[in-house]
Amino acid sequence: MWVAKIDIHGKSSDTCQHIIYSGVDRHIIGQSGVMIWIHKSISNKIDHYKFWNDRIIETRLKTQWGHLTILGVYAPTEGRDELNEEFYETLQKLLDKVNRNDYIMLIGDMNARVGNNRVINIVGTNGESTLNNNGRKLDFCTFNN
Repeated sequence: MWVAKIDIHGKSSDTCQHIIYSGVDRHIIGQSGVMIWIHKSISNKIDHYKFWNDRIIETRLKTQWGHLTILGVYAPTEGRDELNEEFYETLQKLLDKVNRNDYIMLIGDMNARVGNNRVINIVGTNGESTLNNNGRKLDFCTFNN
């Protein structure tokens, strides 16, 4: 697990990014690990960051409207029921710890296919028709909306 400051040379100008990464051993790349990129223009707004595990990291930023807590996630793939249950239990515990006055942004790969049946404020009707078990975890989104 590490934080890096990386210089990226673009076409028009040099930029600098802060990367917050919860890493894994190089032999299991593609199975877990998550990162959040913070642009240099707001990197001074980072209040703190935490590495919860190789699938969940947290970054809290100070904004002009209050605090923004970003949870970067990478859920287990479909069919890994025990890992999925553990992932969602941990994620719920972490969400419960976030300051209730914070804006919350949950970003990443939930490995879910949510279908196209409307769930108010969660899923619209323009998606694909496929719904998988990870997509059925919509109760998590509804509970935390």
